[in-house]
Amino acid sequence: MTEYTHISVLAEEVVNLLITEKKGTYVDATLGMGGHTARLLNALPAEGTVLGIDWDPEMAGVAARNLAPFGARVKIAQGNFANIDEIVAREGIRSLSGALFDLGISSLHFDKPSRGFSLKHDGPLDMRINPDNPLTAYTIINQWPFEQIEHLIRVCGERHSGRIARAVLAARRVKPLETTAELAALIERVAPAHGEKIHPATKTFLALRVAVNYEFDNLTRGIQKILPLLKPGARLGIITFHSLEDRIVKETFRIMAKMGGWELVTRKPVKPSDEETASNKRARSAKLRVIEKL
Repeated sequence: MTEYTHISVLAEEVVNLLITEKKGTYVDATLGMGGHTARLLNALPAEGTVLGIDWDPEMAGVAARNLAPFGARVKIAQGNFANIDEIVAREGIRSLSGALFDLGISSLHFDKPSRGFSLKHDGPLDMRINPDNPLTAYTIINQWPFEQIEHLIRVCGERHSGRIARAVLAARRVKPLETTAELAALIERVAPAHGEKIHPATKTFLALRVAVNYEFDNLTRGIQKILPLLKPGARLGIITFHSLEDRIVKETFRIMAKMGGWELVTRKPVKPSDEETASNKRARSAKLRVIEKL
């Protein structure tokens, strides 16, 4: 059986900022391999529990094995945090002492070529977190019209969106684009590098992943659904990895605090230390924002 490793970002900061009730029930709405959940459980007494949720059934299975030593203190549910109210109710939980959304993609997804997320490993144009999702990156690239493809990647910050979309349509008239390597090579040919140390296809791949997994819609719905479940004094922490999702969280939290009933715990986002980014390059863009229910 293959085992995977993943370093949870801002783990110490999550524990310090999220826990307000030692004997409470917390939810890790993006369980992944269970790293944040394990840190929370280790920081809580025996009465403290965590419900871990993941949309990917494979990931939920990996987490179940990793968290087995915690026994009944952890429950694992497979589902999308956009439906977190239904999941929590199904588990018989009435209120929560805190909740965490870590919006990063797990190392398993990037490091496993068959999942189709990575620029480094050739694989099918898939990018689905949940394999039951009917929409894939292949569908977008090979079936969507020019206007939709161009808009999608432009919204995610790609300034050469028109050039890339035209190249995609020209290529697929000859044959379908089927792999991540094909798409990355095509973009590299038609769009220059961004002047940074990132591949010119990075923003297009991000846009495809966001669209395939309905990431922005799910984030907005997830926040709306979790708020009534939090008891007074409970905190919601959200870790983002790019400016678009961070903007959603920042603006949502700002409005909540302005309307009353909520207080910003982090006026500015908490970022990883130099030591953490040196040991885990994937943590470099992480930002943690926390809000508390009054």
